Order: sequence, then C-alpha cells, then structure tokens
Amino acid sequence: MAMGRNGTPGIEQDSGIRDITVIGAGPVGLIASFWAGMREASSRIVDSLPELGGQLTTLYPEKWIYDVPGHPRVLAKDLVELLRKQSIEQFDVPVHLETTAERVEYEPDPDDPDRRILRLVTDRGDLLTRTIIIAGGHGAFEPKRLPGYDMTPWEGRGAHYIVSEKAEFAGKRVVIVGGGDSACDWALNLLDTAAGITLVHRREGFRAHEVTVAEVMRAAEAGKVDLRVPYQIKEVEGNGRIERVRLFHSENEDDVVDVDCDAVLLQLGFKTALGPLKDWPLEISKGAIVVDPQMRTSMEGVWAAGDITTFEGKLKLIATGFAEAAIAVAQAVHHIRPETKIQPKYSTNTGVPGAVEGQP
Repeated sequence: MAMGRNGTPGIEQDSGIRDITVIGAGPVGLIASFWAGMREASSRIVDSLPELGGQLTTLYPEKWIYDVPGHPRVLAKDLVELLRKQSIEQFDVPVHLETTAERVEYEPDPDDPDRRILRLVTDRGDLLTRTIIIAGGHGAFEPKRLPGYDMTPWEGRGAHYIVSEKAEFAGKRVVIVGGGDSACDWALNLLDTAAGITLVHRREGFRAHEVTVAEVMRAAEAGKVDLRVPYQIKEVEGNGRIERVRLFHSENEDDVVDVDCDAVLLQLGFKTALGPLKDWPLEISKGAIVVDPQMRTSMEGVWAAGDITTFEGKLKLIATGFAEAAIAVAQAVHHIRPETKIQPKYSTNTGVPGAVEGQP
C-alpha cells in the first residue's frame, strides 16, 4: 500500500465514498468521527496540520484543561490521545494529515442519480463523500506580537510563544506577559517547574476565568508569583540571551522596574486563518462560519461545529463543541438516510457498534 506523510495511508488508498468527511483533527473533529461511528456512518478526517489535536497539540500539549466533563483536570495531550482511541482506533477511521481542503465540487451519486455527492479537492488528491463537517480551519496559528516593543531579535534566545514541554523552563526565572486564560494558566502550571514567575499585564484587570484569576491572586499573596500590573515591557537586555526586562507603568512611564529573568513567555493570544475555506461559498461573519441551530452551513451537504462556527449565544468551549458535533453528525446522517431518526439510541442500551461495514 502506498503510504502518505507520517506513515498514514496515502490519500489514493481512500478512494471510496465516505458518509462523512470531517475537516479538522482537533478535539471537535475527533469526537465528530466518534459520533459518526456510533451512528454506523463511515467517516474520515482531514487536517492540514502534521499531528492530531489541533490547538491542543500545536499550542499547549502540556497545559491542564479543567472544563471537560468527567475530568477534574486533564493534560491537553492526554485528552487528544483519549479522543484518538475513542474515535479513530475504535472505528478504524482513515486520517489524512498535512492535507489541505481546497474546494468542494458536486457530482451525481453513482448509487443514486437523483442525489449528489461531494468531491473534496485537496492538495494531495480528491476525496469523495456524501457530507462534510467542518471542525477546523486551515490550521495556521500565528501568535499575536507584543505591542509597543519588537521581541523578534530575542526569539530563540529566551523569548517564547508556545510551551511544548514544561521542562524547558525548569529552574528558570520566567516572565509571563498577558492577561488572558493562557497567561494565567501558565503562571500556575509553571509553579512547580520554574525558579521564579513574574506575571506582567498592561491593564489592572484580567480576562481569564474568575477561578483561575483567584488562584493567581492567592499565589501572588503567598509570594509564589510576582504580579506586575499595569506594566508593559520597555526594554529587553542580555548578552546573547535574555537576562532581564525593564518594565514601565502603563499610567506613568517614569515608574520603571527591572526584572532579572531567563525567559519571557508571551501569551497574547493567537490569530487563526480560515485558509482556503474563506473562498468557499460559505456565509462568514467575523472570520467564523455561520450555522443554523442544526449546525447547517449555507452549502448543501456541509455542516460545521466547534470554534470555527458562529451563531446567537455561541460559547467557544470544548464541551459545547462536542455537543455541536453530535448535532451536526445526527443531521448529516439523516440527510444521507432520511428514514433515520435524528435522535440516536442511547449507548447505555446499545453499547458501541462494531466497525462500520465497508471500512478497512
């Protein structure tokens, strides 16, 4: 068998018509394939990134996640592995990584000329499918840059945007810049790893979850975190690598503080790109795909779920993304087999179906 990148089966080996093709191998994409398997629908997953997990793998594999039901806390990389076993391994789902979905073409269904199937054109070949569920964008994550000071010369010399391994900060004095969930989470996550932590934010208030902010404040009161708000970076000094940062008060630039450090972790958020999806005939609002209550997009046979969607009352959480994927799959299956009920049978009564007929 011809093999694709990363040892995955080549796309030419996946020439059959799948019931559902999931675009995106993040947590919502993975659970979409699980829901498909539970409805005895064949599926495949396509993602432009080189690894499963989406943002969880790319941005914070060693970060604790606290809001996944049933897990008091779980490492991002461990959640990805559990989802892989639950979906890909359990239902033998083909996965095509480093594969970008470029466009969709419609053509007659060879099994039913009165219906249409979708030809998903990718940069590695075409895939045939009866429906598509979009659960991720192009996969391009670009860190937001520090306003007011160019950190580029220090990248690779102590300036970091992503934490791939906590051990990289072992015994180091770390300055964390940012006021959102990631900045506060890393201030707490590195308490048992770094020699010292300074959290810098240009405003008084934090945008992180209230519980996380409360924990950071307790750590600051206990002397475990040096809290510098509202301060900003004025200058970085060092001989080859970062050795100290000079901070200035956001409301009084004459108030300057020097902080000795070995690393600066910039947690200012990330910009994501829809990539080729932006050129699909989809209704887009503020960089997200508009869906109805059934997770339907403006394209025939195409649904969407997760952070890439927008609708009234939208919450960008893994938990709600899981539910959106279940809705999208139920609707897609009903579209393929109109006689099928929208409401699935409960797994407590049915268990997990065996491998879908026709899957390898």
